Amino acid sequence: MTRPKLALWLGGRCRLRRIIYRENRQMADHVAVHRSGLTMPVVTPRFIDNAWRRGCDFINMDLEDSVPQHMKGYARTLIKDAIANVTKGGAEAFTRINHDLVLADLEGIIWPGLAKVNYPKAEYAEEIELLDSIISRLERERGIRPGAVEIGANIETSVGVANAYDIAAASPRVREFGGAGGYDMSRDLGVEMFVGFDQFVYGKGEVELAARALGLEPHTAPFTANTTGSVGDPDRAFLEAEAARKCGFRVGGGLHPNVVEPQTRGFTPTQEEVDEAHQVLDEYRKLEVSGETWSETDGKIVDRYEAARARKLLDWSELCSARDQEKAEAVARVEAAGA
Repeated sequence: MTRPKLALWLGGRCRLRRIIYRENRQMADHVAVHRSGLTMPVVTPRFIDNAWRRGCDFINMDLEDSVPQHMKGYARTLIKDAIANVTKGGAEAFTRINHDLVLADLEGIIWPGLAKVNYPKAEYAEEIELLDSIISRLERERGIRPGAVEIGANIETSVGVANAYDIAAASPRVREFGGAGGYDMSRDLGVEMFVGFDQFVYGKGEVELAARALGLEPHTAPFTANTTGSVGDPDRAFLEAEAARKCGFRVGGGLHPNVVEPQTRGFTPTQEEVDEAHQVLDEYRKLEVSGETWSETDGKIVDRYEAARARKLLDWSELCSARDQEKAEAVARVEAAGA
């Protein structure tokens, strides 16, 4: 490639990235609250029928690993009706599709009420661009608001980590971005899954940086030891969620109902943190009047950076409260109707 052509190519690429960054920032004006969720096979009726009772922020209906190959086609036919079932308690409806069955899966699942398509083992930006184009067509054909369906580009391989930034930037439908841990990643790297150290730290860091550089909500977690392989330990779920929130993450999810409440609680600011944030803002307002740039209160520095941090925590706390109220009202309506 000649130098002028290279400059033109790079310039176009940078402009595209800036456009996507702006689009993601605009979409982020409505911040989703996804502190807790359950992934469940859509072919298991008792899971789907009781999903609305779980108190989740989202339900991820699975077509992938938990569905046998001979039931894939049948599973797709269940999604349309299942959306109404899992959302009646206030949860959002997601669906995890199969990496190698994209077209058939999308044709079967894109219906009004679906909030997100989770795409496993994302490795190249072109995969996400293809999903975007198919979803856009189906939205038009089925009377769904353009852009309503998000794409969860899940990173689960070393190739995906290497291409994380391009994958995350491939579509404005990608609004949360993460992965680089879990069973598939452990197999790809040839490492054990349940150990007493963070075997995924490098990949998770790469994915987080890609998300933050593009203004997306990062979806990963700091290390907490799990040497038993338990997916239903509520104490561990709370500690992991609380640690994740303090590291700047706000998205959870799991496989067992026991982790829903602890995750929701761990990702929600405590009353003590809310009170401290109000105190910081009260002190900062005094600084603005005095003309000073910083002060020290109870051994802690208060300045414009800490004020911004306090505002962010209070905003998130309000969003969490509103989400909890929304779910409580939805459950009350269902129970009043005798469901």
